[in-house]
Amino acid sequence: MILDTAQLRSLVAIAETGSFTRAAGHLNLTQSAISLQIKRLEEQVGRKLIDRDPRKLALTQDGELLLGYARRILALHKEAEGLLGQAEMTGQVRFGAPEYFDAADLSMLLAHFRRQHPNVQLEINIGLGPDMRREFEAGRLDVAVVNTELNGASGTLLGRDGRVWVASVEFQRQADEALPLVLFSPGCDWRRIAIEALDRAGISWTAALTSSGVTGLNAAIVAGLGVSVAPAGGVGPGMREVGRELGLPELPPFEYRLVESRGAPPPARRLAQTIREVFGREEVDISFGDH
Repeated sequence: MILDTAQLRSLVAIAETGSFTRAAGHLNLTQSAISLQIKRLEEQVGRKLIDRDPRKLALTQDGELLLGYARRILALHKEAEGLLGQAEMTGQVRFGAPEYFDAADLSMLLAHFRRQHPNVQLEINIGLGPDMRREFEAGRLDVAVVNTELNGASGTLLGRDGRVWVASVEFQRQADEALPLVLFSPGCDWRRIAIEALDRAGISWTAALTSSGVTGLNAAIVAGLGVSVAPAGGVGPGMREVGRELGLPELPPFEYRLVESRGAPPPARRLAQTIREVFGREEVDISFGDH
């Protein structure tokens, strides 16, 4: 039996913090990633390691036994790395993500990777989802987070979110006026989806403002210039959901997926693996060509 050091590290963190949530913060992982690692560790050893009581979390007798070995294994692992003078990974990684990808998650995973590999240079490109997909397909990104329709592309699934209609907290629409829209530039999937949904529902609309970036779009929304579309998990300050209130059609949810080039250099592949670890996803699914 070969025990995974990442899973053992999660067990130790839970024992020391007394919480899955605090352990996740300590290791810069998502809570779902910690839960998945413990589940797989329990499956591998064939024993229950943690009692999950609503009021208190505690290691089982088997968990306490493994905890001692885990600490020793991790200490030896660290010692071996030091003695062998493990060569620092170097090189450059070209990484891209959509502007509306959760900033906290993005900061966490990049900080986690930076601590592990301080000598790797990160070239980070943040922009509209379609732009990131085009940059990746053109071979100008090694690793990218892209947003896609449900089951619309390959890649490692990182998460799903809904699309919602949003407006300023003070926005009011006159019953006889066309719906003023604040939209991304032409060519954006979100713009197309919003317009097609309104047209199918027979709702008249007008483009009040077009923005090439999220910052400008959000500023226009908060200023009360019109209605827009946002991720359900990313409705910002000064905004509210208005779909039901205004009788607007439901919008389809979407996915965030991780893609990496087949020709990606080792540091890029390591970043992709780090992202999968942070999100509790271990499957590898490479897509979008052989660049």
